[in-house]
Amino acid sequence: MKKLYFLSLLATAFSFGQTPILTAVIDGPCPNGYPKVCEIYANGTVDFTQYSVQNQTNASTTWGATLDLTPLGTKTNEFVYIVLTGGDLSIATTEFPSITASNSIESGVINLNGDDRIRIIETASTTVIDQFGVSDVDGTGTSWEWLDTYAVRNNGTGPDGAFVEANWTFGGINLFDTGAGTCKGGTQLQQIVPLANFTLSTQNFNAIDGLKVYPNPVSGNTLYLESTANASKQVQVYDVLGKQVINTTVNNNSLNVANLNAGVYIVKITEEGKTATRKLVVK
Repeated sequence: MKKLYFLSLLATAFSFGQTPILTAVIDGPCPNGYPKVCEIYANGTVDFTQYSVQNQTNASTTWGATLDLTPLGTKTNEFVYIVLTGGDLSIATTEFPSITASNSIESGVINLNGDDRIRIIETASTTVIDQFGVSDVDGTGTSWEWLDTYAVRNNGTGPDGAFVEANWTFGGINLFDTGAGTCKGGTQLQQIVPLANFTLSTQNFNAIDGLKVYPNPVSGNTLYLESTANASKQVQVYDVLGKQVINTTVNNNSLNVANLNAGVYIVKITEEGKTATRKLVVK
């Protein structure tokens, strides 16, 4: 049984590096709101036939308008795009030269504005791989609203099975209403929103960082995560099937694990751009 756990954990750990990541959403300034764009980064070799994108609009509490990403095929460490259908693709490619017909899909699923949400799911299991926006929440008036502006993922973060606002940078509501875009005779949007610019941190913790995860095995409600820096940490916990069961920010070096069932887990810890994974046994 220990060998089976070990093999499962290895498979889970490697799967972190083969996944699509949402890296930008844009609510454009051109007529009819074009270009509306969602940027996705293929981290490692990603077979997009396994994934779909869904949206959730306005005050809706239903995820729908599912888009099968199969037409994107298999990509390795590349950016791909969903562009709003019904408009001239050249609007998007003029504003963002990184967008081409070969690395993009036109779809109404990105007919979104500042109060809407979008997520990537694994099609077969409907497991959420990455998400932008708080589920079931109309974004109007929230700190993550992106009306007539952009949101881009911070380098070295993601994917997040539940929205982590701290992992995103926002351009400010109505930023594009001040003449932005060549369609208005203004600045090319690429100069304002540098797409194809996301990088995923590969820097790992080392001995001098003093990372400690204890007690392990843990039988109580608290897991302690200490390091030399003792800075804020993004912590994700996965079960042996690769399902994310915790995704949170730890500011006081302690993680509540009271809701975890007995078993074996992988803990992924990111602090100041450095990442580590640890096996955790819960009794």
